[in-house]
Amino acid sequence: MKKAFLPLFCFLLSSISTFAQTDYSGTWNGAIELPGRSLGLSIELKKASGTWTGVLNIPEQSIKGMQLADLDISDANMRFNLPEVPGSASFSGKFNGQADLLEGTFSQSGMSFPMKLTLESATKKAETERHLQEVAGVLRHLADSLRQKRLTPGLGLGIVMDGKVILADGFGYRNLEQKQPVTANTQFAIGSSSKAFTAAVLAILADRGLLEWDKPVVQYMPDFKLYDDFATREMTAVDLVCHRSGLPRHDLMWYGSPFSRKDIYERLRYLPPNKSLRTTWQYNNLMFMTAGYLAGRISGSNWEELVKTNVFQPLGMNTSNFSVKDMAAAKDAATGYRTKDKKENIRMEYRNIDAIGPAGSINSTVNDMLQWVSLHLNNGKARDRQVISAAEVKHLHTPQMLMDGARLAKDPELTDASYAMGWFVHRHKGLQVVQHGGNIDGFSALVYLVPEKNFGLVILTNQNGSGLPTVLARYATDLVLNLEPTDWYQRMYGEGDKQDEEKKEDEKPEPRRIAGTRASHAMIAYAGEYAHPGYGVVEIREKAGNLHLKYNGFDLPLEHWHYDVFRAVDETIGGDFMLNFQTDQNGNVYQMTTAMDPLSEDMVFKKQAPRRLSDPAFLQNLAGKYKMDKTETRVTIEARNQILYATVPGQPTYTLEPFQGTEFKIKELNGYSVEFQLGPDNKATAISLIQPEGVFGAKREE
Repeated sequence: MKKAFLPLFCFLLSSISTFAQTDYSGTWNGAIELPGRSLGLSIELKKASGTWTGVLNIPEQSIKGMQLADLDISDANMRFNLPEVPGSASFSGKFNGQADLLEGTFSQSGMSFPMKLTLESATKKAETERHLQEVAGVLRHLADSLRQKRLTPGLGLGIVMDGKVILADGFGYRNLEQKQPVTANTQFAIGSSSKAFTAAVLAILADRGLLEWDKPVVQYMPDFKLYDDFATREMTAVDLVCHRSGLPRHDLMWYGSPFSRKDIYERLRYLPPNKSLRTTWQYNNLMFMTAGYLAGRISGSNWEELVKTNVFQPLGMNTSNFSVKDMAAAKDAATGYRTKDKKENIRMEYRNIDAIGPAGSINSTVNDMLQWVSLHLNNGKARDRQVISAAEVKHLHTPQMLMDGARLAKDPELTDASYAMGWFVHRHKGLQVVQHGGNIDGFSALVYLVPEKNFGLVILTNQNGSGLPTVLARYATDLVLNLEPTDWYQRMYGEGDKQDEEKKEDEKPEPRRIAGTRASHAMIAYAGEYAHPGYGVVEIREKAGNLHLKYNGFDLPLEHWHYDVFRAVDETIGGDFMLNFQTDQNGNVYQMTTAMDPLSEDMVFKKQAPRRLSDPAFLQNLAGKYKMDKTETRVTIEARNQILYATVPGQPTYTLEPFQGTEFKIKELNGYSVEFQLGPDNKATAISLIQPEGVFGAKREE
């Protein structure tokens, strides 16, 4: 009986040992020791129903959540393969007796490297959690105190770390007049932070095989045309979203304009570049608009629908939209403000920029934007859905162009920035930062990622041109990641605050002015409409001896500056217009030039003829026969639809082009024109034939 009992007893011990196998679940942090450096990584192990599963994260290589294949944990031994990694990557190692250390060998392409990981303890997790809670409290206080110091009406702040939201809150007021508080669900305009969404939908189209990043745009849109033929032929989707088109901003072409997105797209051909394609980084909203237009054309839809169905809906961004028309109808939406003289906030009306939407029209909330931040930190995955492939997310974050301009010496902790695709990239104290701000009338925003630390944030404000989001993001980075502290506020605002305390007002320089000059014409001579094929129409009005400029959303008084140059100033954008009117050989004001973009040549706006000169009814009053003075020669004027024609015996029929007043230029003859004299019934009684050699009269024959 004793001999029979011993094997059974051993079997029971073996069974107990199997069921009591050490639990290696948890997060294991460590590195692969490569020649000359360590490659940091982490492995997350889980056991369910007796089966082990695991994922690998290597932040430096943008690897997150990669499944461990053929994972086997037997006794204290562990091995797995990585079929997604080239070179037959695998690991084989062993846990120590305390189950808090894993050591082994990582093999790839026939080479082997030591790999060591330690188990993240419950105590460390608690310490980390406690640290993040403390930091959240500090940042709440800091955000609100700096908001008040900078006279920022309202601010929304959200932070995510390791997939968890550690802060989502609002401070101050979304509406100062009504004292309505900001919440994490308050809608703000995010401005140019929208650009990353446009790049993302192109990436999604690339994932689906509908777009090749390096294929010329003209092959997708044959009607695509730029001022420069080479740029037209060679421009790619990558070029569109990394600011290397060769065009300066040309923002006044679309800002406040009545043009549709299609109108803007078709006017690109009239906007001159100042650089060659791919040679220089120059910020350009028009190219991002074109990128969104391209996405719509490829998909047979439009940019808004693409972002809504492929980003907003999968992420649950249910309170985000694309137009201030929708934000105006929302129950919890911020009002925009600009701060004047660092003393008071002035309300700014919503600026409708639907036409340029892919460059900056999205409105969103802290809670919604945290989903967007998490998508990028999670390599394009939202919940269980791969919205954008990990490869494309990495592509979007990869620098494409170095930005001109040396890094300021006062910020040695930061490196010069590069531009990826819809994202700026730089290093903050050695850590890569992927971020994009946004500024549009009355609002400033920032979306900010530190992928290798699985950390990101969003800051939304209803203050025009605010630098506060950048300051807060840098403080938050230092605090959350336990970096050496820096007084970022002092860096950005210290000198300005000192001047405020000393009550020193900034003196704004004015353009050069020549005293003692006067305009060459009466003010009424400058009035009229002036057109450029790209920028559209500038209207100059005269009233009581003063001139007024009306262009897109601008309606500004003109001040005579010197000679035939006039100046208009707009406080909302902090800019001015210098208009230079020019006359032809006959002394007529025929065009106006102005610098619509400081990096571009002056744009030439041709004076347009009065609209009645194309009115068929008015033209009929001009038609008839006119007898030349002192001769028997007769000039016949005919009106056909909206065009006048002149015929002189023995000469071809000439086309008359509307010019000014009641004057028409002869299209076929340079320097020749016909001016009509009108009677009290608005019917022509005579004409003047204006020629280089003289002016000849002719009276109408009844």
